[in-house]
Amino acid sequence: MRLFINLFILMATVISCSNDDNREDTIIETPNLNGTWKPVRYEYKGKTYPLSECEKKGQILVNTNSSGVYERYGASSSGTDCNLYDSFSGSWNYDAMNRTLTLSYNENGTPKTLQKQIEDFSSTELKVTDTSKDLDNVPGNDEASLVFAKQ
Repeated sequence: MRLFINLFILMATVISCSNDDNREDTIIETPNLNGTWKPVRYEYKGKTYPLSECEKKGQILVNTNSSGVYERYGASSSGTDCNLYDSFSGSWNYDAMNRTLTLSYNENGTPKTLQKQIEDFSSTELKVTDTSKDLDNVPGNDEASLVFAKQ
């Protein structure tokens, strides 16, 4: 019986040591958010929706010093011109744990923030949650993904 217990302890030690020796340290790289990101499409319930020419003029700009801009355009009420609906410049902060991109800016001397929930991003695409548009023709805005491409 004693031989069996010693053999069991020896095997457990060998197995646990071999697992440690085979373990590799994994480095997870976060893609770089710096640059100009232009909106290219909406995604909602497995479908892709094109943007208007006005919506394509928007941007998220993140400079290497974290300063940047957020701009959103849309068609005018007449439908012939593009209106700049939102334009904020300030300092960006990316929270990897909560997957949020926050722009801190001042509006008439009052500190404000604009926060975008990041669904996914790579070195070429940035996907954020967007609730500003009705895509399915059912009253009420939809929680869609607005996809940006890095320029």
